[in-house]
Amino acid sequence: MSSTPDNSLCLCSAKNDKKTAAGKHTGRVLCFAAVLSFLIFDLAYMWQGNMAVHAQTPGVAATSQQSSTALLQALLPMMENPRNPLLEISSSEGDIYLELFPDAAPLNVRRVLELVNGQLAPSSAGSYYNGLTFHRVIPGHFLQTGAAERADRMRPAPIADEINARGLGLEQQRLLDAAGKPHSMMNIADLADFQSRVLSPLYRNMNINSPDQLIAQQERVTQRLRDTNLMQIHELAGYRYNGALPSRRPLSGSVMMVNRGPGTNDGELLLSLVDAPWLTATHTVIGRVVSGLTLATSISRQPEASVRIYHIHQLDTSSVVINATDTSTLENNNNVQIQP
Repeated sequence: MSSTPDNSLCLCSAKNDKKTAAGKHTGRVLCFAAVLSFLIFDLAYMWQGNMAVHAQTPGVAATSQQSSTALLQALLPMMENPRNPLLEISSSEGDIYLELFPDAAPLNVRRVLELVNGQLAPSSAGSYYNGLTFHRVIPGHFLQTGAAERADRMRPAPIADEINARGLGLEQQRLLDAAGKPHSMMNIADLADFQSRVLSPLYRNMNINSPDQLIAQQERVTQRLRDTNLMQIHELAGYRYNGALPSRRPLSGSVMMVNRGPGTNDGELLLSLVDAPWLTATHTVIGRVVSGLTLATSISRQPEASVRIYHIHQLDTSSVVINATDTSTLENNNNVQIQP
């Protein structure tokens, strides 16, 4: 591109070199006046445009507020208790809404809310979950999120399980049936799994540390296996239970804390898309999916870590009045749909 100015584009350019110095000065004054006039006009136009935008903002805000209120009025009747915390998971595929159960798992619900609200383990993206993904999926069965190390973040310190095994009836369920087969809720995969999850904890409890000791106490071991119930075998593995808490089973739509053994809950969440009795008494149930279960199932069939979580935040339900609404259409496809 030439560096020579194109004077034909300047409305105030001199037409020839025969103009006097006074003529040139007059041309420059006219040029400056034209530019100033243009700038004043442009600024006035921009000011009017901004005023129009600002004049519209209250209306836009009011519309947004109305939509938010309508959403909450649709969701609250679908909750077990409208006073429970309500979370929105906003993802690249859509929104999922969760109701938390502080009565069933007060410590774990408080942990999740602290992470959601940025009071604990905040990140450069905001709160703990912002920018993470559903990093583990089992198609049609589970979604997991909250693996902070995948985003170079630190996990929070682990906290205790909150489960009422007795309230779930585990003390009435024998480990082995009459034929010696392990209970289906144990979900034992093979002999090695039985050795790891049942026999090893039992041997430690009985102080059996050698093959000779095992042979000497073989009859006693057999009797213990026959007498042991599911609650006892989980306690041998290190789980501790609280009989004062309401009982919560891992059902389709349940939200649970992911763990790596007893007392290792931190902030990772599991959304169950099916009934999961094999997780009973080993995973703390902290809530349920209120709306978006079909969407969650769809996400579970996509590649791991392909769906990003923009944010998880708590919705303010304190000032919402619940209308007598027919919710039968709200869970069409399990996504809340607000009718105009």
